[in-house]
Amino acid sequence: MKATSMFYRCPHCRAGSTIRHSSQASPILREMIYQCTDAECGHSFVVHAAAVRTLSPSAKPDPLVYLPISEHTRRAVTEQPAITQPGGGPGVRLAPKAKEADRATPL
Repeated sequence: MKATSMFYRCPHCRAGSTIRHSSQASPILREMIYQCTDAECGHSFVVHAAAVRTLSPSAKPDPLVYLPISEHTRRAVTEQPAITQPGGGPGVRLAPKAKEADRATPL
């Protein structure tokens, strides 16, 4: 599938550029080859697009992929007031999910 929504200008002449090839280098990294649309320039260059942090955790996480939780998301989760159960008992405070390796039990 060709990525067409990412627009990059040529770093040399600032003209628009077109994606000529795109490949998934890893689950979080995509590599795209761009070509300048200015025929006099003709520059070709490589762009990396990478997932860098989690804003909302996945409902179907891949245990081989780790993306750190965004600081503002972590702060929002950890600064929530404690939830109280009906009847006034203490509730459960939400905490960020641990990495899959942290939850693993030794064999």
